[in-house]
Amino acid sequence: MGFKPHPKVPSFLLPTIRYGLLLLLSAGCYWHALPGTFVFDDSVAIVKNPDVTAKDTPLVDLFRHDFWGANLTDPTSHKSYRPLTILSFRQEVQAFGLDATRMKTTNFWLHTVIGLLLPSFYRVVASGGRKFRGEAYLAAVLFVVHPIHTEAVSGIVGRAELLATLWFVVAVLVYGRMIRARDTSPTLSTHLAVLTAVILLTILSVLCKETGITILITCAALDILTHTNLHHPFVSFFRNRLLMARVTTLLAATCAIVYARLWLQDFSRPQFRDKDNPVAVSAGLTRFLSQSYLYALNAWLLLCPDWLSFDWALESIGLVGGFWDYRAWFVGVFYVVVGVLAWRNRARGAVLKGMALTVVPFCPRADSCGLGLGVSRKLCGVGIVVTCVLLAARTHQRSSYWANEHLLFRSALRVVPGNAKVHYNIARLATDEGDRTTAFQFYRQAIELYPDYEAAHMNLGNLYRDEGKYELALKHLKKAIEIHEDFHTAWMNLGIVYAAVKNHAEALACYQRALQRQKHYPNCVFNLGNLYNDMGNASLALATWNETVRQDPQHIKAWNNMINVYDNANRQQEILVLTHRALGHLPDNPTILSSRATALAKLGRFLDAEQIYAQLVHAHPRVEKYLQNMGVLYHRWGKLDKAERLYRQALALNPNSDMAKNNLAKLLSARRTPRTT
Repeated sequence: MGFKPHPKVPSFLLPTIRYGLLLLLSAGCYWHALPGTFVFDDSVAIVKNPDVTAKDTPLVDLFRHDFWGANLTDPTSHKSYRPLTILSFRQEVQAFGLDATRMKTTNFWLHTVIGLLLPSFYRVVASGGRKFRGEAYLAAVLFVVHPIHTEAVSGIVGRAELLATLWFVVAVLVYGRMIRARDTSPTLSTHLAVLTAVILLTILSVLCKETGITILITCAALDILTHTNLHHPFVSFFRNRLLMARVTTLLAATCAIVYARLWLQDFSRPQFRDKDNPVAVSAGLTRFLSQSYLYALNAWLLLCPDWLSFDWALESIGLVGGFWDYRAWFVGVFYVVVGVLAWRNRARGAVLKGMALTVVPFCPRADSCGLGLGVSRKLCGVGIVVTCVLLAARTHQRSSYWANEHLLFRSALRVVPGNAKVHYNIARLATDEGDRTTAFQFYRQAIELYPDYEAAHMNLGNLYRDEGKYELALKHLKKAIEIHEDFHTAWMNLGIVYAAVKNHAEALACYQRALQRQKHYPNCVFNLGNLYNDMGNASLALATWNETVRQDPQHIKAWNNMINVYDNANRQQEILVLTHRALGHLPDNPTILSSRATALAKLGRFLDAEQIYAQLVHAHPRVEKYLQNMGVLYHRWGKLDKAERLYRQALALNPNSDMAKNNLAKLLSARRTPRTT
């Protein structure tokens, strides 16, 4: 199949039209959904990750930590090592702030650039030149509009896949141009340059996402399929010494990169539990059938991308226990179809390469449409248009769900209604939005679906604590710890409940257990300081809160608690020292500035206090509190006209403010009362 140019269209305009169409298709699928918020894993990997947001985090730490900001060698680390992806987030945040729309836009352009590279990519892979121009372009169109890529584009953390894919495409382009059929004898220097470039591109891809390691194996597979006689592959391979040298180099480089990657994590494996990856902890026939069913399901999603979800954990797809499970027959059909396709096309290099691009990397984004080279020829006219329109419409719909968490989480209920994690995330979002009724409902449903869901038990316990139902709170928090003894957050929350019921000894024990399991834990240290303060030990509370701000210099609650202790003791000079420290980490923070101004006023330093209050009122003209505080300053200072004006401005913002009414009444009463001599 080929695209014949229209006789009235100048040939020099055809590339512009073709690439312009790819750009328009990409924009039509995703542009409407770019304005949005951080969703799902974006919060942990970006918003709450100090490697991304903290300006004082050393750059070298990005190469020591995993994708979520934990030490890569920590036993609890997931071992996902993507420092270049984190670096891209960090640079973007430092330049433009935490702007979800801008970061989604970056993902969109990465996806679009990959799509624009794909026509050349597929032509190089097929070694077909003009022969496969139509098929290559159609494969690129299918890639751009396919809904299976929505998560990578619309979810900001999907940038890992996009960056890894970009290097993948570039590496195969570089290698493919050297090995294509009409360039059978490149010089030794060309070999060295290309192999070096491809290995470096592979390293870049691996540092963006682990699947980048498949680049070298893919290049080796394409090289073999290009330069062997497919009727006698083994004989022709071993007779081609240059081919053997290239493939050996690629395999050796793969082993070296894998070794280096494992060395970085001390050769330790991530500690996943049964619920995280039930297939991995299964064995024998169950493991084989379950893993094979996942392959078959992913192949089906390429053809019919309707059953898509943001998460597949917690047995969303149950294990295939044996041949009596009807899903085992789908596995059989899948392997038969793949086998028949491979056998029928065993001498057709282009088709085998398309299959290799799917099998070897197992769909690392750019290769989800690898089979397009082999099957697109069977498509024609209306069928092609209808297929692309349907895929684009589904992608347009799916990308809309990623605009915010409410749409994303609710969309999964139809696909995986038995996934407890979906119900958990809906409940968590409802809690953040203050919708306790929905939160209670979905946390209970999550626990009903998965009784050992420790995070759901903990958060449900926290809801009961907030409602003052401490017995129920203790029940669920203890259950969370029973399920997962090292759950440090549950230990801390259990301590908070014990502190609320004045069981100080148990609270102290819980906080200590949490800190044993998580050394760097500023929130727990903060709550420990609150406990000491409740026990009447102000000095120990101050020392503990100081440790909190040492671990997290932006912990505003700890700074405020220390200020309050000093204020209650009328130690205004210490407040000035403390607020000076705090402002070094939280410049222009209105709460800290207000506390400093109040301390200055109490010390009689009215001019200094006036300067700070003027700054606050100018920055926050609609905040009643700062107008009132500045009015009190002028009241004390004896500048009653200015004080009255500020009290009245505060009342204009909030006519029901008792404090402003009382202060104004006192001021007016003082004016009416004659002075006595």
